[in-house]
Amino acid sequence: MAASDALLGLPIFGSAFVLEDVAVLGAALLVVISKFAMFRSEEGKLGACVVLAGVLVWPLHKVLQKVPFRSLPAGLKKIVRWEFWPPAVFYLPVVVKYALLALRYRSLSLPTLANPGMQTGGLIGESKFETLADLERAQPGFTAETHLVRFASVEQQADEICRVRREHHLAYPLVLKPDVGQRGDGFRVIHSDEEARAYAARFARDVLVQAYVPGPEEAGIFYYRFPHEARGKIFTITEKVFPMVTGDGRHTLEELIRRDPRASIVAGTYLERFAGQRKRVLAPGECLKLVEAGNHCQGAIFLDGGRLYSAELEKQIDEISQSVPGFFVGRYDVRYTSEDALRAGRDFRIIELNGISSEATNIYDPANSLWSAYRTLFRQWEIIFAIAAGNRSLGLPPTALRTIWGNWTRYRQRSAVYTVSD
Repeated sequence: MAASDALLGLPIFGSAFVLEDVAVLGAALLVVISKFAMFRSEEGKLGACVVLAGVLVWPLHKVLQKVPFRSLPAGLKKIVRWEFWPPAVFYLPVVVKYALLALRYRSLSLPTLANPGMQTGGLIGESKFETLADLERAQPGFTAETHLVRFASVEQQADEICRVRREHHLAYPLVLKPDVGQRGDGFRVIHSDEEARAYAARFARDVLVQAYVPGPEEAGIFYYRFPHEARGKIFTITEKVFPMVTGDGRHTLEELIRRDPRASIVAGTYLERFAGQRKRVLAPGECLKLVEAGNHCQGAIFLDGGRLYSAELEKQIDEISQSVPGFFVGRYDVRYTSEDALRAGRDFRIIELNGISSEATNIYDPANSLWSAYRTLFRQWEIIFAIAAGNRSLGLPPTALRTIWGNWTRYRQRSAVYTVSD
């Protein structure tokens, strides 16, 4: 074994500095120092090795402590797996496509007209509650019961959450999430009044209190309808899978996550979520669900759910969509009891409806190609621009760019305090 290889397994990479580090590093430097003519005896050369190693090992130890060797394999996997690329990298071609469409339609903010009933068309800063309230009024049988609790103080909001639960006979668990948010930020499933108070203390923003829908299945259904058409269509369906780890009575939760081929890629997200349980050894056969929020960035697995499509489901989604004023395109996040029930257009509940900033998330299926993903996203934005152009022809004005920018900066400020999502 080469000296450089031997170094990789030594305590120099840990938190303790021991004399063995000096001896091994000295041995590695022996070849170099043996070339120095000033050391005429072997004893002198060996002594110089020990001294030089002692001088160099401590700063080297400090530098190497900062290198995330454990996360290097996951980082390499993220480079290969495009679904985990940073948004700034992955969305660059989509930004170019958006710019070309904006030139074609002569407006950067035209997409905000795709959903005139939503603030900015659902691009940024829209109230989730307003959309869900419209849905619940029109389709109470298909919408998860949701209430808005404003924030004035921690005590006020915590008391209000508990009051809403009692008055509306909502049983725990409940879902708490921000009224303005994206990518599953701030999503928590709570099981007690104490957890509600802890959430209010950490969050300090207007929050939605939503009845927990057990499902147990979840899907994202992307829908669109052109203004001149009588019927809308389902564009894509995403099947959402919530990964789990199973205990063996020997390994800690962190070890189980890092040993899993996929979970290890997003280990940082999972370990932050379960920071207090990292060293817990799961009992043999004990299963732990790693994510509750159906969001890819939170660790859920997205698969192409085309097999869930049916004419009955499309008809039901279209009827629901046309009952929401000013809605033409976006993604429904639904939880459902069984595949057969969903295909029949029954026994599902809408937990969220997203506007033009949502995407056809079936692209993140690991079996999908990068080019296929871009082809889907390009087509999605072509549809959004075309719908918006149709609404513009009716005399509707798009949202001003300064309003979009203001919504974006406010959202960035708010999201900085969002809690770790479940």
